[in-house]
Amino acid sequence: MKKQSLPFIERSKLWIFVSIIFIFLLIASYYFISLYQDVINSKTEHFDEVRTLALDNTSLDVIHSIERFHGDQLYYVVDGETNDNQATLVYMYQPEEEWEYDIYNKESLYAEDILLSEWRDRCTSCELLGSTIGLDSGYPVLEIKYLDTSDRLVYEHVLLEDKTHYRLTLKPSFQ
Repeated sequence: MKKQSLPFIERSKLWIFVSIIFIFLLIASYYFISLYQDVINSKTEHFDEVRTLALDNTSLDVIHSIERFHGDQLYYVVDGETNDNQATLVYMYQPEEEWEYDIYNKESLYAEDILLSEWRDRCTSCELLGSTIGLDSGYPVLEIKYLDTSDRLVYEHVLLEDKTHYRLTLKPSFQ
C-alpha cells in the first residue's frame, strides 16, 4: 500500500526536534551565563561593607583600593591614606563575629613595583601571571604567581618588610 501522508509532515518532525534542541541550548546558555555573573559579583559583594567599616573604625580618611587575599583565611586588603596623608595598608578579616584590623604604614614597607622589578631580574624567562598584596602568618607579603621555565606554577611570597622570599612550586600531575 502506498504512503498516504503529505511530504511537509515529515519535515515538521525534523523541525520540532531541531527546535527542542535549540531551546535546550538557550536554557543551558542562560544558566551558565547567570552562574558566571553570580560568581563574579560575589567577589566584590562585601566591598561596600568593608569600605564603610574601614573608614569608621580605622584612621583611614581616603581609600584607594580594596582587594581580596586568601591566605590562612580571607583578608580584605585596603590601601588608603590617613588624615595626615600617610599611606597605609589595612588588613581586615573576620575570624568570628567581629572584624579585626591589622594596620601597616606603607612607608616602612617596600613598594610592589620595586619587588616585581627585582623578581624580574631573578627570573628572566618566567611568565608573570599576577601579583597580590596579602598577609601570611602575620606578615605583609607580595604574592607573585608565575610559570617558571619548566611550566610549573609557582607562588612566591616576598615579605614587604625585608624582601626575603620563599616559593611554593606546583607541578601538574596530569602530564
